[in-house]
Amino acid sequence: MVRAKAPHTFSPREFLKQRRPERFSDSVGLDAPLLDRSLLEYHLSTITSRNQEQRFEEFARRLLQKTVCPNLLPHTGPTGGGDSKVDTETYPVAAEVSAQWYMAQPNAGAERWAVGISAKKAWRGKVQDDVAKIVGTGRPYTKILCVSSQHIPDKKRAEVEDALTKQHGTDVRVFDRQWILDQVFALRLEELAIETLGIETSVRREVRKGPLD
Repeated sequence: MVRAKAPHTFSPREFLKQRRPERFSDSVGLDAPLLDRSLLEYHLSTITSRNQEQRFEEFARRLLQKTVCPNLLPHTGPTGGGDSKVDTETYPVAAEVSAQWYMAQPNAGAERWAVGISAKKAWRGKVQDDVAKIVGTGRPYTKILCVSSQHIPDKKRAEVEDALTKQHGTDVRVFDRQWILDQVFALRLEELAIETLGIETSVRREVRKGPLD
């Protein structure tokens, strides 16, 4: 026995929405993970106690891709930089492509930059050691970026940057926990942090307004 199809239910609302879509709301309700600054700061400060150094390296690389240089090679070797002595580095990009980058620095597409990433509490010694190893490779790096999960006072950070730049003749920049927090919340990259760092958060309901509202 063939069962008859149920008759189509007429919806006056859908009928009118098809005829006059501009008079109906196009906002969408979304479930957004809730991450505040204090939670992320605590998570970054306790990375080593949870043995999540690799997670932090992946997070730092992806954050740099969003904010500084999209053309970073993915990490494929063992921890600690592996045999290449760097955690990641830039690769060449055509000028026509880098000129269209919205947030990043276009010269990163033409220059070779190296990146060292660490969650060690003794950040100064780690930065000095990473920079020395990177310079020791003899590769023509024009900039060395060091990302640390530690909080570094501005004065100490500037002193280390200036000293290492003068010592090795290569521009050295140090990004600390404060920089990470500022970038994540200024650019609304909370989901990136939650995903890569594996942070457990609650969920809140928010409405994303459409162009008609």
